[in-house]
Amino acid sequence: MGFTSLTDLLNTLNALTNCMAFLDSFDISGYGLSAQRVRVNTISSNIANAQTTRTDEGGPYRRQEVVFKAIDFNSVYNQALERQTSSLGYSDPLKEGWQGLKPNPAIMSVIVDKISRDDKAPNMKYDPSHPDADAKGYVAYPNINPVIEMADLVEATRSYQANVAAFESAKNMASGAISILQS
Repeated sequence: MGFTSLTDLLNTLNALTNCMAFLDSFDISGYGLSAQRVRVNTISSNIANAQTTRTDEGGPYRRQEVVFKAIDFNSVYNQALERQTSSLGYSDPLKEGWQGLKPNPAIMSVIVDKISRDDKAPNMKYDPSHPDADAKGYVAYPNINPVIEMADLVEATRSYQANVAAFESAKNMASGAISILQS
């Protein structure tokens, strides 16, 4: 591919940069989808085990909660690019940052940092006929409020849907750009 002028070269570089931005959008939405899927699964497990009084660890089921962590997507993307290809990461080819200014704002994404266990005291209910009742007749039930879990589940589902919508929008923009380039 030959360039007849500096303008052609700059237009091509700009088109490549925009293409990478589309890929960033897909990856960021993918990270969000993955994180919310883990959250939905964890909340579902909490709801399913709301009455579990005996676990392999001993005692009632303990509520679990997903903890997210923001990551600088640009650095993660460039590190993955360096590991998988021989190409270099972003290096400011147009010298936009020559005055010490960062040419691109950091693109943040989210990942699951950990799944933590809620160690609040279990709910004690009097039921002397229950096989897990203690000597006083009380049974330790998980400290899970189904109303709170359902509200969290709705929130996680809506976040998942928002990530799907963002992914679809990026896909439609990319398809539109490709169809413009083909005509």
